[in-house]
Amino acid sequence: SPAAVQRAVVRLVGGASRRVELTAPDMRLLAVPVELRGARLGTVVAAISMEPYEQTRRTALIASLILCAGVLAVVLFMARWAVARALRPVSHMTAQAAKWSEADLDRRFSLGDPRDELTQLAATLDGLLERQSAAMRHEQRFSAEISHELRTPLAKIRAEAEIALRRRRTPAAYRDALATVLSSAERMSAVVDTLLVAARAEAEGGHRTCDAVRAAAVAADTCRELSAQRGVTLTVNGSDDPIKVAADEDVVERILFPLIENGCRYASGAVTVDVEEDGRRAVIHVVDDGPGVTPDEIRRIFQPGERGQAAGDGSPGAGLGLALARRLARQVGGEVMAEAAPGGRFTVELPRSD
Repeated sequence: SPAAVQRAVVRLVGGASRRVELTAPDMRLLAVPVELRGARLGTVVAAISMEPYEQTRRTALIASLILCAGVLAVVLFMARWAVARALRPVSHMTAQAAKWSEADLDRRFSLGDPRDELTQLAATLDGLLERQSAAMRHEQRFSAEISHELRTPLAKIRAEAEIALRRRRTPAAYRDALATVLSSAERMSAVVDTLLVAARAEAEGGHRTCDAVRAAAVAADTCRELSAQRGVTLTVNGSDDPIKVAADEDVVERILFPLIENGCRYASGAVTVDVEEDGRRAVIHVVDDGPGVTPDEIRRIFQPGERGQAAGDGSPGAGLGLALARRLARQVGGEVMAEAAPGGRFTVELPRSD
């Protein structure tokens, strides 16, 4: 107020040079004494209002806040736009991978070796799609093989049942029909067991080991009843020390069983199973003194449903054992081979694990 300013001026008169700040009103006073030849003539008091400066300060503060808010909004918008633009390929790749996983498992991004985050993501998605595709192919192949491999035994069971029901038969004829049905059912069971062993081995990978000599002995024991019925001597020769192979024992047994069974079925008097070491491979020879395999049958007998001339038309079997044996052997990194020689001679090679 003017009164407050007047009182401040009165206090400044007669004193030394100084400055006074007032709050009500907001003013600044400066008092300077006036002297001439040592005599004080008076005091000059100047006053200035600080209100415009305060108003300017408040305006600048508000403008700075508005500017900061605007800059922050722009930065946030630009950051969101940049992130969305950067992640757009990721979103597109994710959607594409989801679409491929449902409709086309053979498609890949194929961006080459990882160079940055996007190519690393592409490589990861390609790997996931490859594993999913492999699992799907495995499932489809397993289903197709079951359908293909069980068709012949099922057809035999159906045919025997239809013939048995078509007209009345003697008890002996019924027994023969039931024996055929039982034999076909047993072969179906063996095929299913082999396919399950193959599927399990493929899913678990080649991380298990077993003794090839023991596996050969177990497979031979499974054929002892057949060899006894036919009067065939079945012998297993192997080292006293274990010969470790990189395969599960069930897999090795399923590889050897059809070879030994065929030997017992077609041999004249003897079947020999020899287990040997050959460097980094275990070699198993299954030899019999039967009619053997002709040169033109060596490849054909390993095809599903194909049988050699020695099997004839009346011998039981669906022509699946050798095909499954070779598939199992190759699955664990081995091989099954036949030789055109006097008598049957099959060789199984398996990778060693020690």
